[in-house]
Amino acid sequence: MKRLVFPLILFILLVSEGVALDLLPAGLTSSDTLIVPHWVLIFLMLINLFYDKTDTHFSIINAVFFGLLIDVVYTDILGAYMFVYPFSVYIVHLLKRFLQTGLSMTVVIAVCSLIVAESLLYFIYSIVDLIDITFVTFLLHRLLPTILANILFLIPAYLLSVKYLERWSNEQL
Repeated sequence: MKRLVFPLILFILLVSEGVALDLLPAGLTSSDTLIVPHWVLIFLMLINLFYDKTDTHFSIINAVFFGLLIDVVYTDILGAYMFVYPFSVYIVHLLKRFLQTGLSMTVVIAVCSLIVAESLLYFIYSIVDLIDITFVTFLLHRLLPTILANILFLIPAYLLSVKYLERWSNEQL
């Protein structure tokens, strides 16, 4: 039963990402600023940090599957998110060996993960010629607002889920 909890939560987050921008005030979404909710990536990162052991990779497997779902539902290119999400989660998996996992360090790891994911998506979409913006415009109008918005999601998600993830991790065989 517990193995179905993560895909269910991730699916709810995937659907919620699609309507998240509609809930923001029109002043934030109508300007040149582009905020991309990466709630699935944030929760995958929390699973990686607090549920996965060093020899388990539930978060990476879910990252492949939900990255493909995001590609199918929200994007025009199949495989971009399916590559970027597992890669970002794997970077988190490597970082967790060297860093403590308190709230402040989780925020730092999340920022690194979001920078990796957004930068890889920018380069993939630039190579395919899907977007035509400069890197400075990308930094100011997409990367920084995206990081800030996702950190605002991370903090309550962290506070709500960490104790459950740690408890379920200890109950693993």
